[in-house]
Amino acid sequence: MKKMLLLARVQLRALLTGFRVSGSRKRAASSWAALALMAGLCLYVSGLYSFALAKPLAQSGALDLLLLMMAGMAVAAGVMFTAFAAQGVVFSGRDADFLLSMPVPAFTVLLSKLTALYAENMMFCIFLVLPAGAAYLWQGGGGVLFVLRLLLATPLLGLLPTVLALAAGFLLSWLTGRSGNRKLVNLLLYALWMALIFMGMFQANQAVSALIAGAVSPAMNMEVPLWALPLSLYQKGVCGDWRALGLFCLITLAVLLAAAALLAGSYQRILTGLHTHRKGPDYRLTRLTASSHSRALLKKEAARYFGTPIYLFNTGIGLLLLLAAGIAAVVMRDRISGLLDQLGEQMPLLSLVAAAEAFLLSTVAITGSSISLEGRYLWILKEAPVSAREILRTKAGFQLLLAGPCLLVGAAGITWGLGLTLPEGVLLLLLGLAFTAFTALLGLAVNLSFPKLDAVSDMAVVKQSAASMISTFGGMGAAAACGLLVWQTTGQLGEFYALALCGLALLLGCGGLFWWLRTRGERRFVELS
Repeated sequence: MKKMLLLARVQLRALLTGFRVSGSRKRAASSWAALALMAGLCLYVSGLYSFALAKPLAQSGALDLLLLMMAGMAVAAGVMFTAFAAQGVVFSGRDADFLLSMPVPAFTVLLSKLTALYAENMMFCIFLVLPAGAAYLWQGGGGVLFVLRLLLATPLLGLLPTVLALAAGFLLSWLTGRSGNRKLVNLLLYALWMALIFMGMFQANQAVSALIAGAVSPAMNMEVPLWALPLSLYQKGVCGDWRALGLFCLITLAVLLAAAALLAGSYQRILTGLHTHRKGPDYRLTRLTASSHSRALLKKEAARYFGTPIYLFNTGIGLLLLLAAGIAAVVMRDRISGLLDQLGEQMPLLSLVAAAEAFLLSTVAITGSSISLEGRYLWILKEAPVSAREILRTKAGFQLLLAGPCLLVGAAGITWGLGLTLPEGVLLLLLGLAFTAFTALLGLAVNLSFPKLDAVSDMAVVKQSAASMISTFGGMGAAAACGLLVWQTTGQLGEFYALALCGLALLLGCGGLFWWLRTRGERRFVELS
């Protein structure tokens, strides 16, 4: 047990190194501070959603459904965040040969890696489910024993996404080992998982809406399919069924230990098999074409972006939602018009739309990871016959080129669907472009200040590095600051001109960031190694 805990501590520290910054210790970001930030975000999202749903669910007599929904959300989030980590840590770890050569059983090595994954999943489960428990208590759904059962079962809930992430990691490693295009396989599987999550969320929202509206009875809604049996046992156990709680604990522990024992018996052979069936490169004679520096750099950025699933989906969801909002506004124009007529004309519609647009664009932190993703091959880019200025300009320009069409479709569709005037639609488009330019330059400045060139995987850069997190939350902070400026100046200038002033402030911010990148930023890029 002592060896397993020691190895688990080492594996957990390896997972947390993604939060640290390359360079001296003085410039290192705190891993625990970054974890605290993620925990705070989970608490905020779960608390907002749970307390908004708790009252209508309680009035419908289905308050227990809240715990089932949030437990499912925690499991889905855990798998999404740790599937690629399982692929890299359990089945592709650089230290696998060294650890298996030590006088330690393979079962202990594998269990230590799973313990590190479990610690990360347990964090998601605790900080996503506990706010739902607080909302449950707020509506009078439990007492002291409920709190005891919740604190006992929720840490064990993290075992479910750990086992699922282990299976997903094995599947990813097996498919990529037998495919000539590893990135395409990862992209398709990640897209499939995201589609399943969105379908599940859509069906859950439909079920809750029908329940609140009284279209179905609570008894019908509490029926869950067989694949969701562990979640059902968790919900029943926390809500008072001690037998279901004990069964849930036994099932989760047994499944994890069984998976570890099954893999440990042939762990070394599995690792060998996964890495000895890779297809060799298919060399073909083709004619090379010449292109300009900028075009070649743009093609390089596009190849990395669309060829790295974790990069694409982590920073591209906002653009997809913006496109979907524009299309949905056109398709549902009549329904939206009726709803707006009921709400009245006093609602600041343009400001609300601009706020939603800014929030979606703040999640598109492409440049916040683009330099770190160069990794150990950064020297190739620095040795190329292009200046640092052109490289940085291309990285920022790629984000603008990618967001531009999505902004155009989204702004045009929203303008038509919501009945906005042409000047308001143009202002919405220009605001989106100004905000995108600001976040692109901000991401470059942050990534130059907090590079992570020694990350063990792309996931560590995109999801766990300090630069990516600061870029994302910095964009959200900029959106909040713009909202505050509009709120303070709308009374004096009017809504339209207050938003125009916000756009001017964003352009001034772009000017300051552009000056920094032209001076210290370029020197900082040259110094990177």
